[in-house]
Amino acid sequence: MGTEAEDEAEILRLDSEWNEAYRRHDRAPLSHILADDFIGWDGLGRTATKWLLMINPSGRAKSVTFSEQAVLVFGDTGITRGRLQLELEDRRIDQRFLRVFARRDGIWQAVSVAVTPVAA
Repeated sequence: MGTEAEDEAEILRLDSEWNEAYRRHDRAPLSHILADDFIGWDGLGRTATKWLLMINPSGRAKSVTFSEQAVLVFGDTGITRGRLQLELEDRRIDQRFLRVFARRDGIWQAVSVAVTPVAA
């Protein structure tokens, strides 16, 4: 178990690695970032599991921008938040997300995410 600052740095590293996996359209890094029992909800309220999130998308966004990254740690639980903006061929998507990380057996992994659309 590290100090609070070390825990924050580790969670932010994982959060940034997750973001980078989306930017590169390579979801393989999610295999170690997401816990096997990971569950989340996308911007349309659909359930998202680890295995669904690891599927590489067929289309590519023209741009993927992450911003507003922040972290809070509460013992063995960490919460990150941020904003994701995608520019696709036919539309733009603007979302906020809240990710929950848990430390299990000394290892931090994401256990949940909730994504909400940003009102236009």
